[in-house]
Amino acid sequence: MWKLPFHNRGQDELSRFQRLQVEHFACADEAKFLWQTTNPYMAGTERALLDRVSVGATECLLEVGCGEGGNLRLMEAIPKGAVGVDFSCAKVSWARRHIAGVQFVCADAGRLPFREESFDVILCRDVLHHVADKAGMLDEMVRVCRAFGRIVIIEPNGRSPVMWLLGLLVRAERDLTRNSLARLEALLERRHVAEPAVVWAQPFPFGRVLFHYRWGLPRLSVWLGRAVLAIEQVIGRMVPSDRWAYIIITIIKPASRKPMLA
Repeated sequence: MWKLPFHNRGQDELSRFQRLQVEHFACADEAKFLWQTTNPYMAGTERALLDRVSVGATECLLEVGCGEGGNLRLMEAIPKGAVGVDFSCAKVSWARRHIAGVQFVCADAGRLPFREESFDVILCRDVLHHVADKAGMLDEMVRVCRAFGRIVIIEPNGRSPVMWLLGLLVRAERDLTRNSLARLEALLERRHVAEPAVVWAQPFPFGRVLFHYRWGLPRLSVWLGRAVLAIEQVIGRMVPSDRWAYIIITIIKPASRKPMLA
C-alpha cells in the first residue's frame, strides 16, 4: 500500500515507518476479527459506529484497507458487488474464505486497480494514519468515486485519552496520536471535494482497553459490557466532542472537478 518517497531529508524516517506498517499488518489477525465481530461489547460499539456509513441497496461500495473484512461483516446491509481492498494478500485471502458476498482484492491503495468513477460509496476506516502517502491515497479514492458519490473516512482522534493510550501501546499505531480534525481537513483541502460533514463518535470507550483481545479481559464483557457502556455514556456527557474517540468525515464528490493539485 505504500510507495517509497523521493529522496529528501525524511526519506529514512518514512522508510522505517513504511516497513513497520507492512510488517505489523502483513498477516491475517483472526483473533482481532473475532473480537471485533463477536465480542459482546466490541461488536455492539462497532456496529453503532459503522451504522453511520449509509449505503443504498443498489450502490457500489468499496472499502479501502479492509483487512480481514470485519467492518464489512458488521455492516447491516452489504450491497451486492461490494469490494474490499487491502495491501496484505494474507488478509485478503482470509477474508475471501470467511466473508460471503464480497469481492476482495489485494492491491496498493495508492494505485487502486479500478476505473475512474467506479463506486458510489468508499469507506476508509482506521487506515490513513498507517499510510505515508496520505495525499496519494486520498487522490485515488476521489478518482474512483462517482460524481455525487460519498467518501467516508473514519479515523481515531489523537486528542481522545483512550485512543492516545492505544496509540502508545502499539508501535504501529503511534501516528494516530497526531490525528486531529485539523490534520484531516488539511489533507482534504486540496482534493477538490465538497465541504466535509463531520461527526464525532464514542465519547470515552475505555472498554476498548478493558476488554482488549490481547492485553485486556475480553471474556468479562459478557457480564460487564452493559455496565461499561452505561458508564461511558455518563462520562461522555462531560467530555467535549473534540476529545471523543472517532472522527467521521463524509465528503461528496462534485459532478466535475479541476485536476488535482500535487
